[in-house]
Amino acid sequence: MADDEDEVTDEDREPGPEVTSKLFRRWQKAVRGRSPAEDMTNPVWRWLFRGRVDPYHANERFRSRLQKMLRRVDFPSEPRWAGCRMGQSRTELADGRVFWIAGEHEDFYDPDFFIYNDVIIESLDGDLRIFGYPESVFRPTDFHSATAVNGDQSILILGNVGYPDQREVGRTQIFRLDTPTLAMSEVHSTGQQPGWISDHQATLSDDGSSILVRGGKVLSDDGFLENIDDWALSVAELHWDRLTKRQWIRFQVARHDGSGLHLWNYDMRKFASEYPRAGFDAEDDLAEQIGAEPNMEAYDSLYQPQVPYTPIEADPKDDDDWRTKKITIDGVRVRYTDDMDHLTVTVEGDLPQAVVDSMAKDVRDKLSLVENADCRVKWIEGR
Repeated sequence: MADDEDEVTDEDREPGPEVTSKLFRRWQKAVRGRSPAEDMTNPVWRWLFRGRVDPYHANERFRSRLQKMLRRVDFPSEPRWAGCRMGQSRTELADGRVFWIAGEHEDFYDPDFFIYNDVIIESLDGDLRIFGYPESVFRPTDFHSATAVNGDQSILILGNVGYPDQREVGRTQIFRLDTPTLAMSEVHSTGQQPGWISDHQATLSDDGSSILVRGGKVLSDDGFLENIDDWALSVAELHWDRLTKRQWIRFQVARHDGSGLHLWNYDMRKFASEYPRAGFDAEDDLAEQIGAEPNMEAYDSLYQPQVPYTPIEADPKDDDDWRTKKITIDGVRVRYTDDMDHLTVTVEGDLPQAVVDSMAKDVRDKLSLVENADCRVKWIEGR
């Protein structure tokens, strides 16, 4: 979702008299356009978007009195349209129009999970229009970037997470939206592409000739990996140039049995013991999950390698920093990132191989104690 939720008012969250129960049932379902740039604007979706209302709370508002009395749990058979989304882009043009493009709602296991392929346009006069597209014209897209180019005549939509069966290792998805006509087309690029990139930053150059892409994640045969290089896409030729080729060493440490890690559980247990008044339960079910009493000593030393190092304090302004611990070794920054299924270690520079090998063994041995399970090291790059 974009960063304007603080601007949503209580009035925006109210459906208004035009949104009747009958109309809500008609437009509750998430559907795609049947033709390119189909105008699908309706009072229900306008309300859901303006108020950033999620399907569950929208449905609760229009449940019948009998349903509420019986306290029936609503599990939809099909996804319902969401006004609040993640991975949706926001692009403001010089004429004041704001283009909100696609995005997703919920995670894959939720009944309301849906990746959108629509375009929502807000005008300066407050008008709001919603346009749908067939999947054959605009693929469901999330965690992309959307950059206005050529004097706001078009928007280049770069990248995607998308549904698993639509992902393609090595290729970068690009769509062009023509802002005057709302025509959408997939375009192909040349050069050395970043790959199936998502959740990145895209910046138009001062002269408008290229888009700089950095950060985010790229799909590989090893899953989604951090994009550690910078790339430039020429607007006229749609040609990629790789601006950097960082020789960073990266490895992942995971359980041999393929199960997810329990580092979040350890973190919550530690927080509960250090701040008992916060109300968190220190006696959780972590021991049952890992089959042994949690090894807090191993967890506390997990990011403390057996070589001289200096810790780096977390940045409170970085929303993702809670997942990462940082240190420096001989002036080289090292990051430990909890990726849920594995711990990724990134060495941002040159260190002696003996030091890197020592770090890998140290993390593997400690994580094995933390998880009460055998763990393995998988080298990603620089090996």
